[in-house]
Amino acid sequence: MKKHLFIVFLILSSLFFSGCATLLNTTTQEVEIKSNPPGARITIDNKKYGTTPQVVNLERKKDHTVKIEMDGYQVYETQITTKISFWFWGNIVNGLIPGMVIDMFTGSMNSLLPDSFEARLDIQEVKKADVKK
Repeated sequence: MKKHLFIVFLILSSLFFSGCATLLNTTTQEVEIKSNPPGARITIDNKKYGTTPQVVNLERKKDHTVKIEMDGYQVYETQITTKISFWFWGNIVNGLIPGMVIDMFTGSMNSLLPDSFEARLDIQEVKKADVKK
C-alpha cells in the first residue's frame, strides 16, 4: 500500500513541477530602464513604452531592441538578449523532457540581460550649413 502511495505521489509531483522555470521564472521579466538626462522616450521592438525612468515587463522568449530618444540628443540603441535561466536546469529533478519542453515553448527557460541599464545620452552636434557669399 505504501508503495502505491509513493508512486502516486511521484506522478503527481512530477506533473505539478513539470515546467520548473515556467512556475518559478514566469514567461515575462521586468527590466528597469533609466536615462541621463531622464524623460527620454523608450521604444522597444518598435513599440512605444513611455519615458524614462521606467520598469517594463518584457517576454523572455526573444531578444529585444531598445531605443532611447530625446530631442537635442543622439539616439541610444541597445539589445536586451536572452540567456538560459538557472531555473531551467531544475527540470533535471523532475524528469527532464516534459518540463524542458514546456519551458522552451513558453520562453520561461530564458532570462533577459541586462535586467536594468542607464542610457547616457550625448548632446547632438549641430551642423552648420555651408553659407555662400
